[in-house]
Amino acid sequence: MSITMTKKRTAILDALKAAEDLLTAAELYERLPDIDLVTVYRNLDLFSKEGIIKKLQFDDEARYEYQKRPHHHAICTDCNRTIHFTVSEEKLAKLLPIKEFSIEGVDITVTGRCKHG
Repeated sequence: MSITMTKKRTAILDALKAAEDLLTAAELYERLPDIDLVTVYRNLDLFSKEGIIKKLQFDDEARYEYQKRPHHHAICTDCNRTIHFTVSEEKLAKLLPIKEFSIEGVDITVTGRCKHG
Protein backbone atom coordinates (compact mmCIF):
# COMPACT_ATOMS: atom_id res chain seq x y z
CA MET A 1 0.00 0.00 0.00
CA SER A 2 1.39 3.38 -0.87
CA ILE A 3 0.07 6.33 1.04
CA THR A 4 -0.69 9.78 -0.25
CA MET A 5 1.46 12.36 1.50
CA THR A 6 -0.84 15.20 2.47
CA LYS A 7 0.42 18.44 4.02
CA LYS A 8 -0.46 17.16 7.50
CA ARG A 9 1.23 13.80 6.96
CA THR A 10 4.32 15.54 5.62
CA ALA A 11 4.40 17.85 8.66
CA ILE A 12 4.11 14.90 11.06
CA LEU A 13 6.84 12.94 9.31
CA ASP A 14 9.11 16.00 9.08
CA ALA A 15 8.69 16.63 12.82
CA LEU A 16 9.70 13.01 13.54
CA LYS A 17 12.70 13.28 11.22
CA ALA A 18 13.83 16.47 13.00
CA ALA A 19 13.41 15.04 16.51
CA GLU A 20 16.52 14.20 18.50
CA ASP A 21 14.77 11.45 20.43
CA LEU A 22 11.64 9.32 20.55
CA LEU A 23 8.37 11.26 20.76
CA THR A 24 4.96 10.44 22.17
CA ALA A 25 1.87 11.45 20.20
CA ALA A 26 1.25 14.21 22.76
CA GLU A 27 4.78 15.58 22.35
CA LEU A 28 4.38 15.54 18.59
CA TYR A 29 1.02 17.30 18.90
CA GLU A 30 2.68 20.07 20.97
CA ARG A 31 5.12 20.64 18.10
CA LEU A 32 2.30 20.73 15.53
CA PRO A 33 -0.48 22.89 17.00
CA ASP A 34 -2.26 23.21 13.62
CA ILE A 35 -2.91 19.44 13.53
CA ASP A 36 -5.46 17.92 15.90
CA LEU A 37 -4.44 15.08 18.21
CA VAL A 38 -6.71 12.49 16.54
CA THR A 39 -5.03 13.18 13.19
CA VAL A 40 -1.61 12.79 14.80
CA TYR A 41 -2.59 9.40 16.28
CA ARG A 42 -4.16 8.16 13.02
CA ASN A 43 -1.11 9.06 10.97
CA LEU A 44 1.37 7.65 13.49
CA ASP A 45 -0.57 4.39 13.34
CA LEU A 46 -0.58 4.44 9.53
CA PHE A 47 3.14 5.27 9.29
CA SER A 48 4.07 2.52 11.75
CA LYS A 49 1.93 -0.08 9.95
CA GLU A 50 3.58 0.91 6.66
CA GLY A 51 7.06 0.61 8.22
CA ILE A 52 7.87 4.28 7.64
CA ILE A 53 8.44 4.92 11.35
CA LYS A 54 9.09 2.76 14.41
CA LYS A 55 6.57 2.47 17.23
CA LEU A 56 8.11 1.47 20.55
CA GLN A 57 6.05 0.65 23.62
CA PHE A 58 7.58 1.74 26.93
CA ASP A 59 5.54 1.35 30.10
CA ASP A 60 2.02 2.47 29.20
CA GLU A 61 2.96 4.90 26.48
CA ALA A 62 3.97 4.44 22.86
CA ARG A 63 6.87 6.43 21.48
CA TYR A 64 7.67 6.97 17.83
CA GLU A 65 10.75 7.69 15.77
CA TYR A 66 11.93 7.94 12.22
CA GLN A 67 15.03 5.80 11.88
CA LYS A 68 17.61 7.12 9.45
CA ARG A 69 19.47 3.84 10.02
CA PRO A 70 18.11 0.71 11.73
CA HIS A 71 19.11 0.56 15.39
CA HIS A 72 18.02 -0.66 18.82
CA HIS A 73 17.35 1.03 22.16
CA ALA A 74 18.47 0.95 25.78
CA ILE A 75 16.07 2.73 28.15
CA CYS A 76 17.05 3.98 31.61
CA THR A 77 14.43 2.96 34.16
CA ASP A 78 15.39 5.89 36.41
CA CYS A 79 15.45 8.89 34.05
CA ASN A 80 13.86 7.46 30.85
CA ARG A 81 16.95 8.38 28.82
CA THR A 82 17.10 6.50 25.52
CA ILE A 83 20.43 5.26 24.19
CA HIS A 84 20.48 4.23 20.53
CA PHE A 85 22.85 1.44 19.51
CA THR A 86 23.49 -0.83 16.55
CA VAL A 87 24.22 -4.53 16.42
CA SER A 88 24.56 -6.64 13.31
CA GLU A 89 21.26 -8.42 12.60
CA GLU A 90 23.34 -11.29 11.21
CA LYS A 91 25.15 -11.69 14.55
CA LEU A 92 21.88 -11.51 16.46
CA ALA A 93 20.27 -14.16 14.29
CA LYS A 94 23.20 -16.49 15.04
CA LEU A 95 22.67 -15.95 18.77
CA LEU A 96 19.02 -16.97 18.47
CA PRO A 97 19.00 -20.59 17.30
CA ILE A 98 15.24 -21.03 16.97
CA LYS A 99 14.46 -24.34 15.29
CA GLU A 100 12.06 -24.36 12.37
CA PHE A 101 12.01 -20.55 12.23
CA SER A 102 13.50 -18.12 9.75
CA ILE A 103 14.34 -14.78 11.41
CA GLU A 104 13.40 -11.82 9.21
CA GLY A 105 14.11 -9.02 11.66
CA VAL A 106 15.09 -8.32 15.25
CA ASP A 107 14.02 -5.41 17.48
CA ILE A 108 15.83 -5.05 20.79
CA THR A 109 14.91 -2.84 23.71
CA VAL A 110 17.15 -3.14 26.73
CA THR A 111 16.15 -1.67 30.10
CA GLY A 112 18.46 -0.77 32.96
CA ARG A 113 20.09 2.21 34.62
CA CYS A 114 22.32 4.70 32.86
CA LYS A 115 25.22 6.55 34.47
CA HIS A 116 23.18 9.79 34.41
CA GLY A 117 20.08 8.38 36.10
